[in-house]
Amino acid sequence: MNSMDKVWSLVRDYWQYVAMGVLAALVLGTWGWAQWRQSSQITDPVVASTNLMTTSSHSASVVTTVASASTGAAGYVYVAGAVRHPGLYHVRSTTRWADVVQAAGGLTDDADASQVNLARFARDQENLTIPVQGALVVSSSSATDVSNAAATGASGVASGAADTDQIDLNTATLAQLQTISGVGPKRAQDIIDYRSEHGGFQSVDQLKDISGIGDKIFADLQPHVTVGSTP
Repeated sequence: MNSMDKVWSLVRDYWQYVAMGVLAALVLGTWGWAQWRQSSQITDPVVASTNLMTTSSHSASVVTTVASASTGAAGYVYVAGAVRHPGLYHVRSTTRWADVVQAAGGLTDDADASQVNLARFARDQENLTIPVQGALVVSSSSATDVSNAAATGASGVASGAADTDQIDLNTATLAQLQTISGVGPKRAQDIIDYRSEHGGFQSVDQLKDISGIGDKIFADLQPHVTVGSTP
C-alpha cells in the first residue's frame, strides 16, 4: 500500500474526528472574531447632541452626534461663540463642558479657551459662550445678558420689563426670557409656544400649565415675570 492509500485509509477510519476538529476550529474562529469586533467598537461615551442652529436666513442645519452611552441624559445646554457648531446639546450628569465643545465640532482657530472653565460639569439649562481672542468673557448664564444690560442702561426701561426687572410674558423675546435664572433655550421656547397657542398669558399662574414647570420652578420664576397686555 502506497502512502496515498494510507492517507485515505486513515481519513476513512477517522473522518468523524477530522470533521469535529474542523467544526471546532470554525466555531472558535468565529467566536474570536466576534469578540475582537465587539471590543474594537467600544468607545468612551461623550455626549448626545442636537445642534439646532440656523446656518443662513434661508436654511437650517441640524448636526447630530450619536453617543454610545446607555445612561439617560440630564438635560440640555447651549454652547455658542468660538465653536464650529454652536447650538443646543443633550448632556448627562457626568458631561463636562469640554465634552460639549468636542461634540460641537471643537474650538475655532480664534477661540480663547483660557478664559472659560471647560473642566466644569455642564448642567441642564446652562449656556456657555466661548470667547474669541481679545473679546470680553460672557459667563455660562446667558449670552444675551450683556446686550440686554446695555439696552436697559441706554433706554432706562428694557422692552417687556418694568423698573423692577420683571419680564412681560406676553411681549418678551426668546433672548429676554433666557435672562431669567432657570430659563434656558428650551424652556424659553416652551413659554413662547404656549403664548402663541393660547393667545397670550392672562395670568402668571399659567406658567404652571407648561410641561416641566412645577410648583418649585414656578416659585423661582414668579418674582421675575409679569403679565401685561396680550400681543
